[in-house]
Amino acid sequence: MTDIERGLLRAVREGARDRIASGRRRLASWIRRVVPASVLLRATVGLAYFIAAELAVPAAWGSSAAYLIVAAGVSLFAAFAPAGPAPLVASLTVVAAWLATTSLVADHEATLWLAAPIALLLYTAHSAAAIAQRFRTTTAVDGEIILTWGRHLGIISASTVFFALALALFTAYFAAIPATVAVAIGLMAAVTVIYVLARSLHNSG
Repeated sequence: MTDIERGLLRAVREGARDRIASGRRRLASWIRRVVPASVLLRATVGLAYFIAAELAVPAAWGSSAAYLIVAAGVSLFAAFAPAGPAPLVASLTVVAAWLATTSLVADHEATLWLAAPIALLLYTAHSAAAIAQRFRTTTAVDGEIILTWGRHLGIISASTVFFALALALFTAYFAAIPATVAVAIGLMAAVTVIYVLARSLHNSG
């Protein structure tokens, strides 16, 4: 090896060491400045979307490597980029997977007790993303914002469960109502309740 080659090799090594050291310093600086509340919001976004994606499909589909990669990919995408189109992409992916599997898989029916938790998880992820997009991971979040979000989420979750139980009792009493019609009515009712509550809570806040 010539002196020129040794000099080039030494320069490359030193440059790589400098870049690694600089990356470590930036990472350490970010860790010191990171705000747990902002990270928690993003973790909620990713986890809610991932669980919804797993619930939307049969167990055999949900445990497959290809689907796990897609579900984890869109969930992480939404968690790391809540301000972009990622949350919408994740929501559409979950809904498309649910509609496709309920149509293609015989034992994966569109039941109310499957639709309700998926809807709540999608709402949880969407609302968390709406807050997370306003804050960087190093920006402090007012505790009142988190408490208000948690209160809204609790009211909507409780209302959805109440209406789901009421609808289940109603359809059990009137067994002549087809299951698909009952699910459609329940979804429309849940969406209406969520919209009305969200608007009223937003206006009162």
